[in-house]
Amino acid sequence: MKKLFTLTIIILLSLNTLKAQEWFTSFEVAKRFALVQDKMLLVMWQNTLDYQYPVRLVGDNGVSVVVDLNENDEVNNLIWEHFVPVILLESNYETLYNKVKKSRNVLYLDKLKDDSIKIMDVNGNILNVKTNVAEVENLTQIIKKYSLNTSFLKHELSNYSKEQNVTTAFNLGSKYLEYAIYVPKPVRKETIDLADIYFNEAKRFLTSSDLKNKVGFLQRLDFLDIEKLLILGNSNKARRFLKRLDKAEVDNTNQAVYNFLNYTTNKLLNKEAEASLYKDKLSVIDLKKAELIVNINK
Repeated sequence: MKKLFTLTIIILLSLNTLKAQEWFTSFEVAKRFALVQDKMLLVMWQNTLDYQYPVRLVGDNGVSVVVDLNENDEVNNLIWEHFVPVILLESNYETLYNKVKKSRNVLYLDKLKDDSIKIMDVNGNILNVKTNVAEVENLTQIIKKYSLNTSFLKHELSNYSKEQNVTTAFNLGSKYLEYAIYVPKPVRKETIDLADIYFNEAKRFLTSSDLKNKVGFLQRLDFLDIEKLLILGNSNKARRFLKRLDKAEVDNTNQAVYNFLNYTTNKLLNKEAEASLYKDKLSVIDLKKAELIVNINK
């Protein structure tokens, strides 16, 4: 990666010889292409690119250059290598905004509206919600942080793209939560926030679904809130939440999750004796997952 950015800066200082590939202007086509390519979308509003848009590239030696995103073919080639770039037409704004205005917070809506670079998943949900305060966006940093291979999510992303319901939304949220274990630490919290978008959708779908055990489903979502804490290393808070639970009220469908949470929490807190009480109740898959969570928090 470092060699890539060093080489890129050298090239940018010379004459551009390659013709840039055109960005997508159809959001739907871009999303389908990103699903096939296992990439995130790099998205900008149409009018933003009507003028000069400077971005910063930084080499491994710390030397940086500022170039115009509109004028430099090498920058576009670099973007295409890591993302699926798309220009959002201004005519699409009202539709996109109305779709999320009741289900997203102010920070998310502000990011959607502003002129900055947005990294979205294949369903058009923003990953880099935090507002950029730098005068010139650092494209090197954006690539290093958000150039994610989404093949791990492919099955769930594909199912969700075909039909949105309580099951597909929950499964995709759960997969994003698991994915958060594997992504670099700087993007872990944002990946969990992305998972929450789908969990919240699942809750809304639940109202009109024919799911029989709705109480157990809602309890599962509460348990996943504790898992989020563990992934982020907040084991003491997770333990406090677990202590509030009445074992007798744990739904049968959630018993395995309850055991997993207790085992992982105690492992993170180095309470081996307490963790051992749950170890034999866990599947091989859950034991491996617990080990991964412990390792990323060392």
